[in-house]
Amino acid sequence: MTRAHRLGTIFTAAAGVWLLGLVGMLPLPETIQSQIWPVLPLLLVVSLGSYAFINIGYNLVAFRECPEAYHELMQEIQEAKDDLRAKNVDIS
Repeated sequence: MTRAHRLGTIFTAAAGVWLLGLVGMLPLPETIQSQIWPVLPLLLVVSLGSYAFINIGYNLVAFRECPEAYHELMQEIQEAKDDLRAKNVDIS
C-alpha cells in the first residue's frame, strides 16, 4: 500500500466517523455534538497549520546550528554565482 493510498484510507475513515457524529449516529453528549463536533475539521486544519508554521520557524532558527550543512550550502551558492558570472549573467 502506498503512502497516498494509506493517507486516503485514513482520511476517508476519519471523514466517515465525523459525518456519523454530525448526523447524530454516534452517542456523543449534546454539548459536544452541537458545539464542538461541527468545527472539529477547522480546528484540525488550524492545528496542522500552526504545527507547520512553528516547525518551519524552528528549523530556520536552528539552521546555523548545523555548521557542515551551512558551509556546504554557502559553497554551493558561491559555485552557482561563479558559474553564472562565467556565463556573463548579472546577479547583482
